[in-house]
Amino acid sequence: MVSLKVVIIDDEHFACERLKKLLNSFTFITILDSFTNSKKGLDYIVNNQPDLIFLDVELENGMSAFDMIDKINFNHYRPFIVLVTAYPHYSIKAIKYEVFDYIQKPVDIDELKDTLERLKRHLSSNTTKLKEEYQMLSDREIEILKLILEGHKSEYIAKQLFISLNTVNTHRRNILKKTAAKSTFDLIRKRNKNHG
Repeated sequence: MVSLKVVIIDDEHFACERLKKLLNSFTFITILDSFTNSKKGLDYIVNNQPDLIFLDVELENGMSAFDMIDKINFNHYRPFIVLVTAYPHYSIKAIKYEVFDYIQKPVDIDELKDTLERLKRHLSSNTTKLKEEYQMLSDREIEILKLILEGHKSEYIAKQLFISLNTVNTHRRNILKKTAAKSTFDLIRKRNKNHG
């Protein structure tokens, strides 16, 4: 079962609360927190690494969602991002920034459900592809490899899978050994070359 940890950032308190209420109806969603202050939100995201961020495009103090995405990426971390905005003219820029989806305000529950269902399917299909590609790895190693490829650090993987940091690092060594990769970077480079 897919389980997603979510953070909401919107400079309007009412918009945060409304989206929280809508998201609470999905059992696979855990809302970690919501922020109207983008700086506090960014610090929280970098430290807690949620799976999915709902992000308003126009934030306070001239900050934009795209500034936030640049700052998140600078920290070598890439969550799924759904932009939520009242303005349709950011859609081309959203595509260039490779966000998962773009929802217009006011958020419609059916549109939100469609976005979350597509994200669940996307995550499931990625796991299936990894299993086919890395048949030499166990199911647990596939889980860990998936999180590594998403840019997560060992500490986050340990918390996410409820295992010790030592166990994660043992699995990481086994993955490298079984795939004949010299390092995580080498593994990612080889994978990107095969899928380029």
